[in-house]
Amino acid sequence: MTKTEFLQELYNHLSSLSPAERDDILADFEEHFQAGAERGKSEEQICAELGNPYTCALQYLRTAQGAQPQPAAQPNGQTPPQYGTQPPYRAAPQPVRRVNLLWAIAFFIAVFLAIGIYPASALLVLSPIFIVIATVLLAAVVPNATLVGLLISVAVMLCAAGVFGLLVTTWFLKLSYRRADF
Repeated sequence: MTKTEFLQELYNHLSSLSPAERDDILADFEEHFQAGAERGKSEEQICAELGNPYTCALQYLRTAQGAQPQPAAQPNGQTPPQYGTQPPYRAAPQPVRRVNLLWAIAFFIAVFLAIGIYPASALLVLSPIFIVIATVLLAAVVPNATLVGLLISVAVMLCAAGVFGLLVTTWFLKLSYRRADF
């Protein structure tokens, strides 16, 4: 659910209140969304934290003095039953939590893989040093320009593979950590 959908549904459920009261309540929820966005949370995460718009509206309707809640029309055109302790519909399951769990699992797998990938990538980055030493020694024994060129190209390729391994592993670790929402 997006911020707009949440606020629209909340507005519909608060139809028995005066426009000024509704605007005050919606302004409070706007502040919740702003504070959540400043903490780096998505609209879906903020909606999940706030809960069901029906239950949020119900709390305000119960505290309003002398207000008789009138059922608001649902998007499907049906009128919900009178306000009670249960919402007139089932709350949708929260797929965000499941996705967060999958990203958390991916993060821990990436950590274990990084234990092997980082040292291997570091050695690949340092491999040109060893290849240059070997090339100098080999050129002293067998002066062959083709062989020297081949060894230098292998050194550049191995160094690039090491840098790529470091960058991709670091990127995936950061991505999975952010998506897991620890």
